[in-house]
Formats: sequence, structure tokens, C-alpha cells
Amino acid sequence: MSATLRWKTTIVNHRFANLLSLIGGFVYLLQSWMYAKTQTSLLDEGAYLYKGYLFAIGKYWPYQDYGPWTNHMPLSFLIPGYAQAVFSPGLRTGRYLAVILGLLTILGLWVIARRLGGSWWAALAVWAMALNPAVIKLYSLANTQSLVACMLVWVLVLTLGGDRPLWQVLLGSGLAGVMMVTRVNLFPVLILLLLYIFWEYGWRVGLYSTVSGLIPVVIVHAIYWPGIIKVWAHWIPKPLAPFLDPWRYPDGAFPSWNPSPSLSTRLLSFFQGFRFHFVALIGAISVLLLWPGRRRWRSESHFRMVIFIASLFGLLIILHTWASLGKDYCVFCYPVYLSFFINLGLILIVVSFVGWERDLPLWRQVAIIGLILILAAGIGYGASPEIGDDLMPLLSIKVPRIRSLQVLPGSIEFGGLIQNYFRLSAEQYEQMMRAILPSVIGLLIGLGVILGSILIYQRRARCEGLSKVPLGFIALVLFLVIGYIFTPTVVLGGGYNTYDCGGDVIGGYEAAGEHLSANIPEGSLVYWKGGNSVVPMLYLTNVEIFPAQINGDYSFRLGGAPEALERFGFWSEELAFKWAEEADFILIEERFYRGWLKELVESDNYDELEPTTPTVMCRRNSAIHMFQKKQ
Repeated sequence: MSATLRWKTTIVNHRFANLLSLIGGFVYLLQSWMYAKTQTSLLDEGAYLYKGYLFAIGKYWPYQDYGPWTNHMPLSFLIPGYAQAVFSPGLRTGRYLAVILGLLTILGLWVIARRLGGSWWAALAVWAMALNPAVIKLYSLANTQSLVACMLVWVLVLTLGGDRPLWQVLLGSGLAGVMMVTRVNLFPVLILLLLYIFWEYGWRVGLYSTVSGLIPVVIVHAIYWPGIIKVWAHWIPKPLAPFLDPWRYPDGAFPSWNPSPSLSTRLLSFFQGFRFHFVALIGAISVLLLWPGRRRWRSESHFRMVIFIASLFGLLIILHTWASLGKDYCVFCYPVYLSFFINLGLILIVVSFVGWERDLPLWRQVAIIGLILILAAGIGYGASPEIGDDLMPLLSIKVPRIRSLQVLPGSIEFGGLIQNYFRLSAEQYEQMMRAILPSVIGLLIGLGVILGSILIYQRRARCEGLSKVPLGFIALVLFLVIGYIFTPTVVLGGGYNTYDCGGDVIGGYEAAGEHLSANIPEGSLVYWKGGNSVVPMLYLTNVEIFPAQINGDYSFRLGGAPEALERFGFWSEELAFKWAEEADFILIEERFYRGWLKELVESDNYDELEPTTPTVMCRRNSAIHMFQKKQ
């Protein structure tokens, strides 16, 4: 082939890869747009939007006493808040912002993958996101996941490679500082990034980058000092920083939300993390198991880059695993927490694949095969809530009757045989089988991957010069490819349906908000029990609220002095009684219409107004009842 023909072929291939990337971006956009309209709002989303808007218009100040509970860094609220102040308050602005941030994330991922791996790797990275409904759904909500994920990808776009201009490195460092004052859980990014810059670009660029990265951190802390210390006081253990005690939460106040998840529950969440982020996590594990030997690195710069990404990804996984699975507060937040930085795994695959080790010792190949079987069975277990019931008919297969190792006449259902042998009740039997069957199916799929790898290995071994590719390498790559292809299925990313609702969710909230606004005049004092998400309150104009109620039951405390609780943005039963009697209007979502609050509003002191339509059509008891105190 002539040089001219090879050049033309390369150009065509690049253009085709870029076209695939463009199609992948469009597929992502269509899904994100749909999920933005059809997912119900959650508590955190409503809190970010409403607090942010109140901060943006000057109604409250972050970390002020007796204001909203500012439980995160200020920019996590202010960015969506100012977006609403510029455009209009409401869920629509927040969700559209999330869609835009998701597109910017996928663009940044394409830029960095194309620069570091080529056009085809860029296309694969884009489609890894476009094929994953779990990630798209998470990035289509007005939470901080889409915001931070976008920042992180562009930090890497601006700094990775060793060949970036000084202005880009400084801009990337500054953006890492901005990210730190958006979500404190991403603080390792700035620290490790600066270490990488010193290592890759030298001390002069490192010093400049340190100043650039610290400027937004210092400015934000100066503006919100000393209240912002509350965030650090929450995260730093008391024995390590007793001087932060004045900013710690009140003594004797215990969260009303205090679950005690079992080990099986933690394992379920752990493997759901692998289900919803299969390619990135399995790819990162592959990098460790197939870690390139020194001779396989393209350059010292390439080596430093992979070390930085792998270290950052590993540290963030450890910290967020501890924050979710190591505690009781939010065990099922694990897959959600991973979405902050999961794109690091995709980038790690791109920059390291060319050097993956092919000369593997036997022990490492055995470890790979064992890990594939464990993860396949675990992913099956993680999918049991979605597919467990669908697999139960398999237990109706007839098998011979057996007693005392003797085959008896007739047959029995396989499930009945298991139930009788272990002497299980019907409830125990069904609960156990719903978990075990998906795990067994997953294990069988893992065995199928190993068998397929053996067949590929034997076929390649017959070809001259190709027998050096070890079985473990083939098995791991095949496992990764199969997971990539089947990411949209219910077993993997397609199984994430936590907030699925259907219909026009944004329109439903807007209709409810407009109805509330038409009936509640400006200056009214409103008591909120209108649902987990306070999104409907965004449509009210200049009303007074009890700011601790924005976080609902998550800021509700058992015990503690009322004055101290209110100062920190918390509330209690005593404060609830007091505030309900002070309020001009009491708003109650239909599913919460019970107990002492129901008795209060049904007294002669209140008039009931026409309730709103259901805020979300997938939950008929989501209408908000309005009660006005009589003058």
C-alpha cells in the first residue's frame, strides 16, 4: 500500500470514528433529555435548588445561624441558585442545567480520550457513557453529580499529558480549587493534581499551579468564614480536631433517620456499584491486574499520567466506599457516590490499555479467573431486586423425589425439594431463592466467559506467533467487552430505576407550584410537609418558611435543645408543634396526611383549600393539601 493510500485510509478511519462519537453524543442527549423530564425529584435535588435560589437572591446567607442547613460547600448551592436567578426558579432550569453539564462532560471525555488514545478510543469512551442508562439518569438530575463530574473531566483535559500550555495547567488547577469548594468529598483531586503537576511540569509550574488552585479555596473560605468551618467539623473526626467543637452539631441531638443495614444489604449495594459502573470499575481492576511492566510505557510522561489517574481513582473509591458502605447513614448511596468521579476509570483504560501486560505468571491468571467468577456471581446478586422474581419459574422444573439418598417414585418441583430439604418456610424460601438464583446465573455467565476464553486461547495457539497471549488476559478483556456491550440491559446499567416515573414530571411540579402560588399570598408563613422534595416551593413568591424543613426528615433530630437545633438548621418535634401553630399555611402531601398534624388542620382553626394535582403521576398520593389558618 502506498504512503498516500495509507494516509487517505487513516483520514477516513478518523472521520468515521468521529462520526460514531457524534452519534454517541446525540444518543446520550436524547436519553438525558427524556430522563430529565421523567424522573421524580428527590430530597437532595430540591434542597440544592431551593437553598441555592434563596442564597442567590439574598434571602439567606450560607452557614448563617437560624438559616437553612448548609451541609455542603457553598458552590454546590450557589451555582444552581444563580442559574435560577438568571433564568427562572424551578425544576426545569435545574434539570436543563444538568443536561448541559452532562453534554460538556461527554465532550471533555471525548477531547481527552482522543488526545491520549486516538479517535477510536474517544468513540469507545463516548459510547461507554451513551450506553449506560444509570449514569445518564444520575447526570440528568439537578444534583451535584453532573456538576462535579463535568468539572473533574475538564480539569484533566487542561492538565494531563505533560504537553499542556502553562495557561491551561493554571486554569485546570483553578478549576480543581473551584471543585473543592463545590463538594468537599472531592478534596483529594486538588492535592493529588498539584503533586502530579510538580512531578510532570517541574517546581516552577507547580508553584504557580498551587497558587492558582488555592485562590478559589481561600476566597470562598474568606467570604463564608467562620460558618464554613461547619463543613470541615462534620468531616474531621472530633479527636483529631477538638478545637472545631464550637462548629460541630449540637450534643444530644440524634438523627431520626438511623438505619442499621445488614451485611447482605451492604454487599447488595457494593455489587450494584459494579452493575451501574461496570466498564469503568472492571477496567480499573484490569489495569491493576495487567499492570504494564516498565518496558511497556510509551514514555516517562505516560507513566506519570497513569500513576496519577490510578492513584486518584483508587483513593476516591476507598473514601467513598467508607463513607457509604462503612457507615449506616446512606448505604445505597454507593453507586451514586461513584458517579462523581467514575469517568476517571474510563480515562484510565484509554491511557493504559496500550501497555497492559501480556506476559502473566500463573498465579495472576488464576487470580483473574477467580475474580471474574466472584464478580459475575456478585453482579447477579446485585441484580436480584430486579430479576429475582423473573427467575423464580426456573424452580418449577420437575426432578425425581429423593429421600435418604434413595430415588422414590414420582417427581417434585426443584424448588419444593430445596424447601423441604432445608425445612424453610414459604417466606424464607422465596427470599433466599430471589437472591441465590441471580447469583447462580451470574456464576454460570462467568463460567461461560472462562470457557469462551479457553476456546479463543486454543484457537489463537494454533496460529503461529499468537500463542503468547495468556488465558487470563483474554478472559479479562472478554469479560470487559461483554459488559460493555450489555451495559444497557437490566442486569447492568439498565437496571437503575430509583427515580423513574414517566410522564411530564417537570410539568407536574410546575402545575402544583402554580396552584400553590395562586392561593398563597406574598409574605405568608408556610409550614412544609408537602413531600420529600421542596421543588414546589420554588414557584412561590416571597413567602416566609421554616428553613430547617428544607431537608425534611434528614434534618429532623431526636433530642437536643430547640434553640441550638434551630441555630444549626435542624428541627425537632417540639419545634414542629410550635411552627405549625405559628404558620399561616400548612402544606401536607397526601401520603403524610396523618397523625398530630392531621388533627391540627382538621380543627376549627383552619380552612382547607383545593389541593394541587399530583406532583408526579406515578404516585397518586403526591397531591399537596393546603390549609389556611383562620384570621
